[in-house]
This record gives sequence, C-alpha cells and structure tokens, in this order.
Amino acid sequence: MRTPYVRPLGKSIKEPMWLRIGKLLCVTLLTVAFAVFTSIMLIEWLAGCGESYIDANGVRHINECVFIPNQQ
Repeated sequence: MRTPYVRPLGKSIKEPMWLRIGKLLCVTLLTVAFAVFTSIMLIEWLAGCGESYIDANGVRHINECVFIPNQQ
C-alpha cells in the first residue's frame, strides 16, 4: 500500500491571476458595502431617526431621518 502524495512545505498550487483578482474584488466590494451600510445606520441612529417626543402642548413630534425617508 502506497502513502498518499504530500506536497512539500512552501510549495503551493498557483491560482490563475483572474481568480485571485476576482476574489480580491469581491472581498473589497463586500467590505465597502458593509462599511457604507454601517455608516448610514450609525448616522441615522445618532440623528434620532424614527424616535418621537411629546412637547409641552401634548403634540407628538417624530425626529426626521438623514437618508431614510419616513412617512408621517
């Protein structure tokens, strides 16, 4: 019975260049999309989007959002 072939350390199978570029592009796009989404949510949270308060006259006011349109 033969033992299976084991690749020597330091030698790896090279991926094609287009595959490496594609993986890098996908990771970059996902990272940017996540950063933009998180930034928008943080800005809306800091602005008080959707929260409401009642003034001294008993009128309810809803805080406006920066990017997300809300119906009043």
